[in-house]
Parts: sequence; C-alpha cells; structure tokens
Amino acid sequence: MASGSAEDSVIFTTRCPDEVKVLIKASHSMDKVFFRRLIKLGLAYLQGTLGEDECETAIKHLYDNSQPVTHDSLLNICFQYAGVVSLLQAALRVNTITTRQDIFAADLANIGLPHTFASDVGRVIFGPARADIDSWISATPPTLPIITDLNWRVEVTISTSWVSRVLEPVVLLRLEMSDRSSHTFQVPLSKFHQLRFTVASLLQQINSLKTSHICKK
Repeated sequence: MASGSAEDSVIFTTRCPDEVKVLIKASHSMDKVFFRRLIKLGLAYLQGTLGEDECETAIKHLYDNSQPVTHDSLLNICFQYAGVVSLLQAALRVNTITTRQDIFAADLANIGLPHTFASDVGRVIFGPARADIDSWISATPPTLPIITDLNWRVEVTISTSWVSRVLEPVVLLRLEMSDRSSHTFQVPLSKFHQLRFTVASLLQQINSLKTSHICKK
C-alpha cells in the first residue's frame, strides 16, 4: 500500500484518519458496486437526508444481498462507512479551482486507494453534481448538541477516607443535551466562580466582535 507524506497531500494535510486507513485496506478486496453504495450512503449522511435509524438500516442492508449479517461483518462495514464519510468530508474541502483532478486522483492513489475507487471519488468531487452537493451541505451545516436542561445542587463533603474533616462545598451539575446524552460533573465552589467569570468574559468578547467593523458587511 502506498503511503505518502501528509505534508504533500491535498486531501489530508495533517494525517490520514484511522477509519480511512481501515477503508483503504478493505478496498483492495471490495466490490466496485459495494464501494459506490458506500459513497452514496456517505453523501446522504453529509447532506442530512439520512436519519440515524435509516442510516443503521441502510448499513445492515449493504450485506443483505451478499452474506448474512453478523456482528463482525456489521462492525467492519461500520468502520468502512466511517472511513467513506471522513474521506468525503476531507475531499469536499479541496478547492477544485486550484487543484487539478489528476493531482487529486494521484493523492488518493498515494494513500493507497485503488484507481477505480479513486475515479469514483473524483467524479463526486469534480463532477457536475458537485454544485448541488455543496448547496445541500451549506443548507444543512453540522451543529453541536445544545443544552436542553440543567440541574444542579450544592453538596458539602464532611470527610473522606483520607481526610477526617473537609467541609468543602461542591457544585454538582447535570447537563441534558439535545442528542439525548447527559453529562454529570462536580466542581469546587471556587472553580465554579471561575467558570462563571470565564463564561461572562467570553460573552463580552463575542458581543465586542459583533459590534466590530470587521464583522460587519
């Protein structure tokens, strides 16, 4: 497998992600139709047209026509799917005006992707559908989970196994996120006040940037 320097790469300028390495290793024994279905699935995810449940079902169906779905096969396809998504995300950041398609294809070959599959990726990035792909992705940009609920309470530790008398108050915070995850952590009262000060300072800086002439059109 070819392996070029990340410094010379137009796609992965720092390093090739592990999931892409898994994809490249599997691609040498992968069917062309299967790879194209992976690309189609990855594009649907990036364009926001594939929900979480639909994505899981589609991944399982990738193997339905060839072999029974097992835990190992499903795990392998999940890694390969993650590799395709990471590859497409990086490839779609490439400037198609300043980068020639042959240089792009050579970069894919340099990281070890077979020529046939490199051509398929190149047609996505440099093909006539690129404008539509960009507009779809721009219309639905990725967002981070937001806080939907916050619960807190103050606790006082009277003693521990190491110290017989502590009496230090701590703030226990529980965050409920929009992606249905939750995070619980505790901070000493002094650190909580520092957190409040830092957040207030950041908000003030953001407001200053909004009024700056640099951010105005």
